[in-house]
Amino acid sequence: MTASRWLRLSALLLLPVALLAAGCGAKSKPSAAHPAHQKHQQAKAKAKTPQAPATIGSAVAVTIDNAPGAWPQSGLTRADLVFEFMAEGGITRYLAVFWHQSAAKIGPVRSTRIYFDNVVAAYGWPLAHAGGNVDALKAIGPLGIKNIDQIYGSGQYFWRTSDRPMPHNLYTSTKFLELAVSADRYAPASIPAMPRGKFSGEKTSSALITYADNPSYNWVYQVGWSWNGTAWTRLIDGKTDVTQGGNAVTAQNVAIIYAPQFPDPDPYTVGAVNYTLQSGSGWLLEDGRRAAITWKFASGGFTYTLGNGSPAPFQPGHTWVEVLPDGTPLSYTP
Repeated sequence: MTASRWLRLSALLLLPVALLAAGCGAKSKPSAAHPAHQKHQQAKAKAKTPQAPATIGSAVAVTIDNAPGAWPQSGLTRADLVFEFMAEGGITRYLAVFWHQSAAKIGPVRSTRIYFDNVVAAYGWPLAHAGGNVDALKAIGPLGIKNIDQIYGSGQYFWRTSDRPMPHNLYTSTKFLELAVSADRYAPASIPAMPRGKFSGEKTSSALITYADNPSYNWVYQVGWSWNGTAWTRLIDGKTDVTQGGNAVTAQNVAIIYAPQFPDPDPYTVGAVNYTLQSGSGWLLEDGRRAAITWKFASGGFTYTLGNGSPAPFQPGHTWVEVLPDGTPLSYTP
């Protein structure tokens, strides 16, 4: 074999080795991706590399489904504050606010309503949701809401599971919410400081709210709260309300307030409603007792006052606010 042939053969034998070594040191450039794939990659990169440290530093509100297809939910036992509003069709929907505790799974996440918009705007909380009623979506900009919308622009902070049909299978987590708040550089918003202390009220072992008992709805929906000696246990239609992980939903404080409800016509949501959130009456449940309260809603959120004019005190721990349409049946057991 001549020297020149030997050199050519050696070069051919060494070529695969050289290519392998180059592949170990650097990745080859992919060909131009489909625009949809590029958009997906950009969204994925945004979720993984936020522009600020991934610490939540802010309360974040999430709209959570409460249709029977969404039971049991995830994350409710980790929320600091939960509002329950009658939505439409005899079904309520939750606005859960997370601050102190992490939650690996929150949901199912559903669309926002105009009254949720008004609540989060008053407190300055970012709102995680999946679309919304026509008026609710239109109000997000004018109200200055810090928007985390799965449908319009923030899908990378949510995921769907395969164990439930849509729309009852959309979830998020406090980790993803941290990334959303950080990436969008939203100013932090915290849960308002509530007055601490105790009140002397009537001994109460349970409360029962009949949110829906109307033949047109074709079902009955009742919420109960039962004092277990250390906390209020939540009941749905007489059964303990549990999360998907099997934990009972409890609260240290339960505020039950009445607000005027009125129709809110929406071309895509039959029976949509709205509320006049200004002021009204209600009850506060704590430590196996209840006391009459009045409430007001303004910039800064809700305030609650006892009959003697002093601020209603709250116990440390989870707080649940039941917003009842005027006239909703409510009963107590001593």
